[in-house]
Order: sequence, then structure tokens, then C-alpha cells
Amino acid sequence: MKSYFTILIVEDDQFNIQLIETILSKIEGAEKVRILTTDEEDETFRLLSQNDVDLVLLDLHMPKADGKEILEKIRSQKETADIPVIIVSVDGLEENALRETGATDFILKPYDVDTFSIKLSKYLELRR
Repeated sequence: MKSYFTILIVEDDQFNIQLIETILSKIEGAEKVRILTTDEEDETFRLLSQNDVDLVLLDLHMPKADGKEILEKIRSQKETADIPVIIVSVDGLEENALRETGATDFILKPYDVDTFSIKLSKYLELRR
């Protein structure tokens, strides 16, 4: 069993990062969660290569990075292909296409806190 879980949040909005951190703090076992954040593509892959990441929360639309491209690269690399990636976006129209590209799940902004908590708990439990 893992002693802690690592979640990589790829998001450019500091408010959304703080909201995700607040939601995570209320999940059972939250004290065992380490959070990494970035809003840049290169930094995303540096963090993925240097850490044992259990889950990626990925925004689609950021000024310094294209979430779709990041998702495609995560899925194309052997080392990261199996990491669950949850898309967090205001753009629900792309959900089916993103699932075909390899998104594990999809959470719409603004967040429904209960749904978000349930999904995060589910994927962290799977990584135990």
C-alpha cells in the first residue's frame, strides 16, 4: 500500500487550484495526498518524469499550454500512459472526443463538490 498519493494539477487559474485543494482536504485520507501544480506543458512532463504521479487533473484551456495536446502526449508515452487523467473544463461539448483521446473522466466547471469528491476518491482508491 502506498504511503501517500501524488496528484498533478495542470491548471492556470489560482482560484481553481485552491478550490481543488480545499475539496481534496475533505476527502478521507487527504493527509496522504501530495499536490503538484503547473500551468505549462514542459513543466507538466518534467513533474511526471520526476514524481510517481497517481492522478492528473487537467484543464483544457490555458494560456501557456493546450490541454488536449498534453493529454495526447501523456497517453502516447509508455511511462505515463496508464496514469488516470481527469479533464476539468467549462467546455462540456468535447467530453466524448476527449474520452476517445484517452481522458479517464471529465468534471465540468463550476465544480459540483460532491461529484468531484466522489470521483477523486474513486481514482485514488484504484491507485492503492
